[in-house]
Amino acid sequence: MLILTRKSGQRIHIGLHESLDPATPVGELFREGAITVMVTQIEGGQVKLGIQAHRGFLILRDDAAGRSRYPLEDGRAKWDV
Repeated sequence: MLILTRKSGQRIHIGLHESLDPATPVGELFREGAITVMVTQIEGGQVKLGIQAHRGFLILRDDAAGRSRYPLEDGRAKWDV
């Protein structure tokens, strides 16, 4: 489960991971279940969210969505900062 902290007005982008074939059937992406978003903590002006999704989805904070990524050997991505 990915844990992200967001403030009011901040966004999370959920899209397909770039290594996933766009022709992948939707049913395959959801065979393990739906995307689950759980509020894990609310404190002050922030909410902490837990997001669980198929590995074929790419989940990014809005401030990270525009940065470039390059792949690591295990299929994850490292960010160019």
